[in-house]
Amino acid sequence: MKLHTIVILTFLSIIAACASTTPAPPSSSAAKQSQQETRMTTPHIKINSWAYQLQGPKIATLAESPYDLLVIDYSKDGSDKNRFSAKEISVLHKFNKTVLCYFSIGEAEDYRFYWQKEWKDNPPRFLGEENPDWAGNFKVKYWREDWWEKGLRPYLDRIIEAGFDGVYLDIVDAYWFWHEQGIDVRNTADDMVKLIKRIGDYTRTKAGKNFIICPQNGMGVFKDCSPEYKDVYFKTVDMVGLESLLFNYYSEGDKNYRLQLARELAGAGKTILDVEYIDKSQYADYLKQVKGLDFKLIPYGSTPDAALDGITDFWKFRK
Repeated sequence: MKLHTIVILTFLSIIAACASTTPAPPSSSAAKQSQQETRMTTPHIKINSWAYQLQGPKIATLAESPYDLLVIDYSKDGSDKNRFSAKEISVLHKFNKTVLCYFSIGEAEDYRFYWQKEWKDNPPRFLGEENPDWAGNFKVKYWREDWWEKGLRPYLDRIIEAGFDGVYLDIVDAYWFWHEQGIDVRNTADDMVKLIKRIGDYTRTKAGKNFIICPQNGMGVFKDCSPEYKDVYFKTVDMVGLESLLFNYYSEGDKNYRLQLARELAGAGKTILDVEYIDKSQYADYLKQVKGLDFKLIPYGSTPDAALDGITDFWKFRK
């Protein structure tokens, strides 16, 4: 393990040295081709394991981990200044990792590059109320063009530039929040699916057809939307990430409903990822439950605090 770490750190040092030079800029067509080739190297390889870390991810640790797919933030600390470079993400590709970028589409976060100080007293029309469970996170009217232009599109450009293999879309269930504010659920669900498709179309046009679209939670959106948008959802989405499917769920009825939706997605050929925030002592039970499912699910055991501030050794329990 120490030898692997030395190799990875040496590789990172070489990359840093190369980045400090200033070679002649490639032609725009050559740069575009290079970016396209980078994008096509890892998506849609066989995924048997995955891990999820949003706080303080380190390239060397991620590269050394045994997981096939990694979900991380676009930045080391959430700031634009410390966002991952294409060279850093390419290290993970060298170690055969598929890398998805966490991306909140149903809430605005006040620590992101797009946030403007004046929004506190003079909020833009797309900004809704603050999430009482997550300070600094604000619901957005995700169907509005100004949210796309001010928040989503510039963020996607950074993700594509860094060479991520896809996006892990959070707060898809915002469609239900706006339904609870009095908007017809079919309209809110249709608008969320439209946004997911728009993200898919935009990224795949710029980064290649294999760019992965993976919503997290909010599976009910394809039941609550119009039939034509259910088809759009299934055509757009490659994977679906779930939290607390088998442990810490809201109710037995909710668990069974989500299992039904996950089974339908798996039956359509979608990769199902699940993370449980549980103690190590529960890992064996978790794996037993996964084995008993009648559809394929790729499990990951995180920590009970759901901090997502490190990679666990869950893989050891799967042997």
